[in-house]
Amino acid sequence: MTSKEIFKNAKWITMPESDAPIFKKSFCAQANEKAIITICGLGAFKLYINGKKVSEDLLAPNASNYCYRDLSGFLYPLFDELSFRTYCIQYDVTEFMKEGENTLAVMLGNSYYNQNRRTVEGDVFYGHPKLCYLLEKESGNVISDKSTLVNKGFITENNLFYGEAHDYSLLPCGDCFTESTETEADKTEFYIQTSPCDKVTRTLTPVLIKDEGKTKLYDAGENTVGYAVIACKEKGKKITVSYAEDIYDKENFGMHFEEGYQTDTFITDGIQAEYAPHFLWHGFRYFRIEGDAVPLRVDVVHSDCPVTSSFECDNPQLNWLYNAFIRTQLANMHCGIPSDCPHRERLGYTGDGQLCCEAAMMMLDSKEFYRKWLYDISDCQCLKTGHVQHTAPLMGGGGGPCGWGGAMVEVPYKFYKLYGDKDLLEEFFPKMLRYFDYLETRSENSLIYREEENGWCLGDWCAPEPIKIPEAYVNTCLYVLFMQQVLEIASILGREKEVTFLPKRIERVKKAINVAYFSAASHNYCGDIQGANSLALQIGLGDEFTLRKTVEKYKKLGMYDTGIIATPALTQYLFENGEGQLAFDLLSSKGEVSFDYMARNGATTLWENWNGESSKNHPMFGAVSKCLFTYLLGIRQAEASSAYTDVVISPVFVDGINRAKGHITTENGVIAVEYVKDGSSAEITVNADERIRASFLYNGVHKEFTGSIKIKVAI
Repeated sequence: MTSKEIFKNAKWITMPESDAPIFKKSFCAQANEKAIITICGLGAFKLYINGKKVSEDLLAPNASNYCYRDLSGFLYPLFDELSFRTYCIQYDVTEFMKEGENTLAVMLGNSYYNQNRRTVEGDVFYGHPKLCYLLEKESGNVISDKSTLVNKGFITENNLFYGEAHDYSLLPCGDCFTESTETEADKTEFYIQTSPCDKVTRTLTPVLIKDEGKTKLYDAGENTVGYAVIACKEKGKKITVSYAEDIYDKENFGMHFEEGYQTDTFITDGIQAEYAPHFLWHGFRYFRIEGDAVPLRVDVVHSDCPVTSSFECDNPQLNWLYNAFIRTQLANMHCGIPSDCPHRERLGYTGDGQLCCEAAMMMLDSKEFYRKWLYDISDCQCLKTGHVQHTAPLMGGGGGPCGWGGAMVEVPYKFYKLYGDKDLLEEFFPKMLRYFDYLETRSENSLIYREEENGWCLGDWCAPEPIKIPEAYVNTCLYVLFMQQVLEIASILGREKEVTFLPKRIERVKKAINVAYFSAASHNYCGDIQGANSLALQIGLGDEFTLRKTVEKYKKLGMYDTGIIATPALTQYLFENGEGQLAFDLLSSKGEVSFDYMARNGATTLWENWNGESSKNHPMFGAVSKCLFTYLLGIRQAEASSAYTDVVISPVFVDGINRAKGHITTENGVIAVEYVKDGSSAEITVNADERIRASFLYNGVHKEFTGSIKIKVAI
């Protein structure tokens, strides 16, 4: 919809001299009369009626590829023709109406819309904060226009990365408001938001760990996202709160305190009971308070996607993996975007996002969150070439044509498998084919060698040693995988006639991979460097000895040597092909390249790198956590099914786990599995919603059931 269609006669308003203005408008109403407000405050807003906050939503509305902007200021050249959308929110505000005069007030902040300070990716600025609203009620509508009064507000600085500065001596009084400035609506499509906003989801109690008089250092107890809520009873005091995920003096190890970065300042008025930022979150475990203030709590803030799963077993490494993935994934869900890290970059990388989407959708109530992100990916596909950006919404950043751009296939495919939404798959099907057309233009001798000129072309990423696995090999293997998925999608949709060319193309590309990278003498691809064999094996390449060579290598190595793409590919392939023990051994390894290494070094979230360099809150390696449910608990969808309408429970029993239990919540209800091993047998209890057609399958034992089953099998 256009702005006119959604807001009718309302005008967009702004205050050019402020990045955090406060707007107010008085209007008459009847007590409890039906009232609905449609509102968009860019970059983010908070809405109050008669002094009461209308919603617990934070950082509303969700961020998007808001509107057209000049792309020449990015770090590397971008010439794509993109699509644009901006989200509005509707609230039923009937309960806030009172008889007689009412007051509507809105605070604005920058969020991603006016992010003009961190320029690592180049100029990502969209526009200056602006507001539009339409309050529809029985006694007459109220609209935004220049008669809406405005004050520059008490937030003198606000930036997602650097922090906020509040001066409460600037709190507006009754007569210090002026008329708003009317401005133009952005050239974009407007949508009513259905995906969740950020909220305070829980609180933590910080612990004082160092007292230096005027400066005190606190530990939140885990690596998290949000902010400290502080108290200061005195007036005119300057309080500075700064945040870091690590305090240990090791170069490039975690995000440390940095001057002016992730830092908030407050000049107190002696009246406010609590001080906290309004339009951001920080990524941290530790925070430092300078000044005479005390922390009341830590508010944990992220998208409102409740945990709908559980996993627990007698192996501490796997328990840590599950809990760390949940914390890390939630810490990276903000403004409707699955980010790579919650502090340094905060970007919706299509690589990280596609790797973790299945695990996140399986373990969290995140259907509408990922539906929204799918449209970010769509908006960031070039309408002319089919090229898909490395971040969605587009905020710059490096990546590769398939490990990142392949989100155009992988995310809608996995969305369908988990939720059964065929209409969405229909909508994205032509976009997938357009993406394949783009990849063909970036190929030489059927191998994908390049992406955009002077841009990035990554293959795998963040292996424990410098990347040696060839970029063209990784991207071309993934290309085959995505073409295989699209063949399946075409069958689901009954659109096989549109992809009759794909089988021959797949064979052509497979042949090119074998010619360029396979050694018949060693039976390996690229010497199986950094898990190379697994990428070929998962698309049906390799000879009868390739899996054996892979198994021999990793049994001897005893830990991963892989990056973010090969790690889940290797783990899943081993589970799928009778090597569940080895897959478990890698997941639970105590080697230097392992999840246990993170845990025993005090990590509560997953690291960007196996050795802890750089960010210590990156979800991408957590893609393997889905294997806890699909293999170790054995909750699998029957072939050609979706949305867990048909389920096969087939646990993989391994040495190292004697008991395990867990559940997931699907579109058709809860599935819970628990087992206990006793020597050479195991007793398994399964409970599945009665809407689900379920069966148990293990070692020749096959039983169909409805609701629940308890069975003992020899192992």
